[in-house]
Amino acid sequence: MQESSAVKTRIDGSPTRTRKGLIGAGIGNALEWFDWLIYAQFSLILATQFFPSGNPAAALLSTLAVFGAGFLFRPLGGYLLSTVTDRKGRRAGMVATITLMAGGTLLIGIAPTYTRVGLVAPVLLIVARMCQGMSAGGEFATVSSYLAEVAPAGKRGLYSSVLYISSTVGSLAATGLALLLHALLDDGQMHSWGWRIPFLLGALVGLVAMFLRRNMDETEAFVVSSESKPKRENGLVILLRHHRADFVRLLLISGLSGLWYYVFASYLPVYMIGQGLDSNDALLASVISLVGFILVLPAVAVFSDRYGRRLLIIAFTGLAAATVIPIFLLLDATFARQVTLQLGALLIFALFAAVGPIAMAEQFPTEIRAVGLGVPYSIGVAIFGGTAPFLIEWLSSLDRMWIFPLYVATLSVCTLVATLSMRDRRTADISEI
Repeated sequence: MQESSAVKTRIDGSPTRTRKGLIGAGIGNALEWFDWLIYAQFSLILATQFFPSGNPAAALLSTLAVFGAGFLFRPLGGYLLSTVTDRKGRRAGMVATITLMAGGTLLIGIAPTYTRVGLVAPVLLIVARMCQGMSAGGEFATVSSYLAEVAPAGKRGLYSSVLYISSTVGSLAATGLALLLHALLDDGQMHSWGWRIPFLLGALVGLVAMFLRRNMDETEAFVVSSESKPKRENGLVILLRHHRADFVRLLLISGLSGLWYYVFASYLPVYMIGQGLDSNDALLASVISLVGFILVLPAVAVFSDRYGRRLLIIAFTGLAAATVIPIFLLLDATFARQVTLQLGALLIFALFAAVGPIAMAEQFPTEIRAVGLGVPYSIGVAIFGGTAPFLIEWLSSLDRMWIFPLYVATLSVCTLVATLSMRDRRTADISEI
């Protein structure tokens, strides 16, 4: 009993150390999402830079296909980087993810265009997206594991909200910078060199984030686990052998949450611009919606620490199933309509975003926590989230857009059924799960 008490004290850590860890995790995660989503914000321009300009629709679809290709590398990154995180530590995993993301972003920023090097340009774009995809596949698991293990007792939900708060700050930075550049530069400047600015800035900030993460302390939960439970089996083998139900459940939850977030947090402005809405109006509407989303996350997280996380995740899946069809039916290329519907969709998502990472982290023991999160999360997001922008554009080109909300509603119902058996472990000691 005495040893357990000592371990618990070490896990809680000092407030100063915990704050530094939160800053390092938050800034790095914000940058991950800035780098990842700036691609979506500039996809219309990237289509003209990296693909033949003869067919604009085909070029845009190709650009979105490369965006989706980045998701295909998420499972590989989710497995490799999560394995590093479970074996070498949470800090090592977070340093690896930010290095890959910043490197991929720098490559996009300095890559030559199709008019200069031909097919080499889209190949370099794919390589960059491969690095970013692997990074994003590991980032969620490494940061979620870290936040779960440094949070004081009774505040894991609140600490978990840092993940989507920082993610959305990154999204806001991407959207805000896009809005600023469109206001300051004309179309010729944007297509000539202006589109490179956000990618080069992302790479520069990546160096800062890398420094912060290299100087973070390792979590005591990981240290204790690695000393007391030497790994005898591969983490993925343990996951598939003893946690198959959790694997499937998290794959569905991750798929729905990834799809919902990418559609309503990042791609909706691009879609609305394509439908005829002024680009500045579309981006400003997105900024307003994202700010509202951020403001409610801490309150939802505190609620989960008191009353449980499972209830909120069930509410998210149920509301997603019930509202996605009306949202798309009401969607129109006006500023007011975009703000109303995008904010409403993000407030629904807040029920998951504030608690989802910690709820999933609480399903696994420390020795396989990152793998348990990273593998199903990256697969689910790759299958459902990564294909969403391409699917929207493809169905729109066929005049079959009505299929997409039906598809999302079906996924929501399946996820709701899977979530009903999820365990709520908000009161459990994270080191003893």
